[in-house]
Amino acid sequence: MAGTALSSGATSAIASTTMYNTFTTAATTDTDGWTRTYDNGTTSPGTSTGPESQGNKGTIKPWLGTSGGALPFSYTGSSHLNWAVQLGSAGDSATISAADSLSRYGTAAEIDTGGGAWNDNGLTSTGAVSATGPTGWKHQTDIGIIQSDVSQFVTLKLSTIGGTFSRFGVTVFEGVDTNTANYSHHGAWNAPGATPAKPFTASNPFGTVGLTNIGYSDNVDGVNGYSFLAEAGKQYSVYLGGVGFSRWNTGVDGYALNVTSVPVPGAIWLFGSALIGFVGLRRRKIAA
Repeated sequence: MAGTALSSGATSAIASTTMYNTFTTAATTDTDGWTRTYDNGTTSPGTSTGPESQGNKGTIKPWLGTSGGALPFSYTGSSHLNWAVQLGSAGDSATISAADSLSRYGTAAEIDTGGGAWNDNGLTSTGAVSATGPTGWKHQTDIGIIQSDVSQFVTLKLSTIGGTFSRFGVTVFEGVDTNTANYSHHGAWNAPGATPAKPFTASNPFGTVGLTNIGYSDNVDGVNGYSFLAEAGKQYSVYLGGVGFSRWNTGVDGYALNVTSVPVPGAIWLFGSALIGFVGLRRRKIAA
């Protein structure tokens, strides 16, 4: 089942597990969420940085909330990764934010995104109309992983901490990045007018491998949520950022992501099994 934009969602007081990358950046427009640091002596001589690691070499940056600071869910991809959530039981909820990280682990993780990181306003940094139209830019597109131990509908709602902008875009993919090749933090997405075109519904953005686009919404805020069916044990990658407020490198603000869940009624699974059986029977009759 594909996700859908909803205006309401159930809430739960049950706390799930939230996990955070400890990589931080000096400038708000730099890419955060690098999983490894490396010093190749070229980009920043004498300083280990995320960009120099190209996502696949050097020292793994410790995480908060995982065993021994390991990457969450045994993540092996090269793409940057900002946070992860595990929903352990039906009706679990969670909040991803710097405040949650500080409260749980004593360290405030860098949880922020740009006002146009998911889809910008189509202008260059000088205010001129962009030749390729609105794009997102991976510098400030935040990426997270959600896994539920039970099958349930998961709803995502977002709000900025400083009130800089209010409209978010969210894209959900089934799977996580498994590409171990070099990863560049330069590159646009959500640009249907670009050459080649990069539609909103494309899978494997930013040169990733293993991500299947299951849906998106460009109108997510603290009231309007985006919901999708999370099947038990599967991992889902969430790409998020601001929509239309500014370019990817302006309007950067901290955000809070509220994750709620609603158990899947047993009747849905019974209906799904019956439908699959009917389709199989019909195919056999046609073949005969």
